[in-house]
Amino acid sequence: MMKKLFVLLFLSLAVASSAAQIKDVRFVCDAKKCEMAFQFASDEDLPTFFQKYDASAKKLTVGFSSTDFALGDGTYDIDAASEWVKSMRVFKDKYRGMDFLKIEMQVGPSLNTDKNEIALDKSNFLLKLKGNKGKAWTLSKVFAERKKAADKKALEEKKAAEKQALEDKKAAAKAAAEEKKRLAEEKKAAEKQALEDKKAAAKAAAEEKKRLAEEKKAAEKQALEDKKAAAKAAAEEKKRLAEEKKAAEKAALEEKKRLAEEKKAAEKAAKEEEKRLAEEQKNMEKAIKEGGAISALLPGVKEFTVLMGSGMEQFRLVTDDPIDIKYVSGPDKASIITVPIAGPQKSPVFKIGGGSLVKTVTWGANGLKLQLPVGLRPVILVQDGALVLQTSENAIKKDGFIFWSARPEGIFVRDWMKAADVGQSFDSFVGKLEKDSKKIVSGAQTFHLKPMVRELIVVEDEIEMFAGPNDNSQVINRLVFGERLVSLDLVGLYYKVQSGARVGFVNRRSVSYRDELSAVQQERLKQVDKEKGELTEGAVAISSQLDGMYEDRVTYSSYGRRDPFVDVKGLVEEGINIDQVELVGIIWESDVPMAILVESKNPAISYTLKEGDKILNGKVLKITETDVLFLIQEFGVSRRYSMGLPDKYGGKK
Repeated sequence: MMKKLFVLLFLSLAVASSAAQIKDVRFVCDAKKCEMAFQFASDEDLPTFFQKYDASAKKLTVGFSSTDFALGDGTYDIDAASEWVKSMRVFKDKYRGMDFLKIEMQVGPSLNTDKNEIALDKSNFLLKLKGNKGKAWTLSKVFAERKKAADKKALEEKKAAEKQALEDKKAAAKAAAEEKKRLAEEKKAAEKQALEDKKAAAKAAAEEKKRLAEEKKAAEKQALEDKKAAAKAAAEEKKRLAEEKKAAEKAALEEKKRLAEEKKAAEKAAKEEEKRLAEEQKNMEKAIKEGGAISALLPGVKEFTVLMGSGMEQFRLVTDDPIDIKYVSGPDKASIITVPIAGPQKSPVFKIGGGSLVKTVTWGANGLKLQLPVGLRPVILVQDGALVLQTSENAIKKDGFIFWSARPEGIFVRDWMKAADVGQSFDSFVGKLEKDSKKIVSGAQTFHLKPMVRELIVVEDEIEMFAGPNDNSQVINRLVFGERLVSLDLVGLYYKVQSGARVGFVNRRSVSYRDELSAVQQERLKQVDKEKGELTEGAVAISSQLDGMYEDRVTYSSYGRRDPFVDVKGLVEEGINIDQVELVGIIWESDVPMAILVESKNPAISYTLKEGDKILNGKVLKITETDVLFLIQEFGVSRRYSMGLPDKYGGKK
């Protein structure tokens, strides 16, 4: 594969709105060095430059962005015997979405690299070469000499062409006379041949008419024979269908008899199952009456906990005996995780209906078995002797969580805004299920609680609530800072919310949850609430009740994405590709500023970078309050790339 090496130099901070122009190219040598000068019309707004050397073709190509060439595009022969530049081809091409003027030079052995030193002398862009022997030239003068010689040659060729045209005209007149004579002879021969063809066609038509009459007679005879054969085949098919109908009716009668017998057996089995369940229910009620409430869990299990929502699902298992991670195996081919600790010889199956991570739990011969959906591979860890499984979750599209916790003494529901757990007895929980549910709950329990509703707060001075999820929809209400909204759903860049009796959509960048407010926004919200009289004398705002829990900590909401503060090393094999990520945040209030990026096609994957961190083909050069500057080196080309924060409506600043 041809190895390509580029060196890219930015000659100005911005490309001018109008194209630059190269007036002439000059090659000079003195006792110390040789150099090539590209003379620009002006020393202002000079373009981007690159150079590339192709060793196999012995070509050096230089390029200037958004530039015109005064002498025009084309090929310029300079000196075929030169050890430096033999010829030049000037043309325009695109590179990385920009128009480039390319000068492709056929070079000799003295010019064999693209690492040539460059310099700028006013409006002259200099390419300093290694060597001190070479014949000087100026392209405009070479062009003028070549043009003069070409004009002289063109005049001579014009005279020769006019002389040749006169001779060709005479020859053409002579050939035309001969052609006219030949055509007359051919016409006479064609008329004679046409007369003969007419006679032959009349004879062939008569013979064809006779042949068609014979074929018609034979076809009528064959049609009569086919009609007789079809009638015979129809009679045989009618007989076959009658026999098949008779056989089908016989088979249908036998199937009806079989189904009746199966129905009778099923009704008998259903009655026996109903009788068995009734006896189990009676025994369970007797056990409760004699020995108190039965356990809501499997024997030897202290707690099941499921937390699901906002892109994450977690299952936590606590047993009587502590769990050691090195003894946990699976998931196996049947998607079963086995925890090899001692348990009862017989066990019911505990069905998990409140999540998609674990389907069932039961004791087996080798220990406790957790049945997962086929193909699921969660993260497995042990925390303080308890087994924890965790995976991503996309089933719940609303904010909040589905949470339940089952313990031997009952089913517990935790309200995160209260200091203590609120629990209910197992009998109370079973009583709230649908009719006849106790028959199932006696051997396998199912739990599923609804997600809690989170409150959104307006964080802009004034926003609009639209009838649909876009800014072109009808405005149905105007809201000011501090107003509370009920979050109903998230549709793209808009929250579906309820304000009083009205339901509409607001831009998600104009609202925040209370635990996502900045310190400034929290103080302003306290002041607004105080002015409205919503806080009574001596009362403490909800946000201030939580301040002590999060003192001196950095808190954020991941919304189901990867934790961006986890080290990037190992997550991307060759580094982050900045062409496939977007800048969503900058952490500026720290000694080391950090940039938070997410993948464009999969926003659930995010990364955090500091100044100096390596990325794919480059590194982070600088981080400001609003932008991140990258240095990229690809195929020998160096370039800088700036990525800015989006504005409050999702556009780029």
